[in-house]
Amino acid sequence: MPFLQEQDAAFVRTRFAQELRGDVTLEFFAPVTGGLALPGQDGAIAEYARQILAEVAALSPKIRLNVHSLMADPEAAKAFGITRTPATAVIGAQDYGVRFYGMPAGYEFATLLDLIIAVSQGSTAIAPHTRELLTRLSQDIHVQVFVTPT
Repeated sequence: MPFLQEQDAAFVRTRFAQELRGDVTLEFFAPVTGGLALPGQDGAIAEYARQILAEVAALSPKIRLNVHSLMADPEAAKAFGITRTPATAVIGAQDYGVRFYGMPAGYEFATLLDLIIAVSQGSTAIAPHTRELLTRLSQDIHVQVFVTPT
């Protein structure tokens, strides 16, 4: 059973057609991608996340989904800096370091769509004043945004 209702899929398909500029690859990491699951690993949430990403990728020829197992493909996980799952590296013309952890459902689904579009465009909607402040940083910083369902 699909996660997206047909009218929602149609809306996203139209939005992608209008706003995607370049190709986007979603590098998805689950604890395992088949076979035995390890105790303590939430494979069900990862599988739901994978299914949602597959539906999203099917809505545009500019989006490709690659699925990896953290356990079976540690080299890919290391290459993308993935240490926990479920995780998705959102890659455009280059790797901007955008990572989405967890299941992109509820309000987080809109965040995922915005990330995909921003990466495809190679830009963000950061205000000019904020962009200017960021240029003053003397070293790289690691920003993480945490959300919780309410």
